[in-house]
Amino acid sequence: MTAVTHETVTGPVKLVKMANQMGDFFKSYPEADGVEGIREHIAKFWNKKMREELFAYIDATPDSGLTPLVAKAIAKLR
Repeated sequence: MTAVTHETVTGPVKLVKMANQMGDFFKSYPEADGVEGIREHIAKFWNKKMREELFAYIDATPDSGLTPLVAKAIAKLR
């Protein structure tokens, strides 16, 4: 049996997927509210390591896969 590590569960591609799922939730909100909702959730509930891993992935990957709404929230978070 293979042990599941933290990196396996929350690698950068998984983090992008999780962030985009938040974007799906907030896409029916006015844009400014959606951006702030995503930013606030990541700031409150993602630990520093998760945020830094996502930022590093975005910086290293021209097409990281973030939706436009999520990309705006991440930019505001930084």
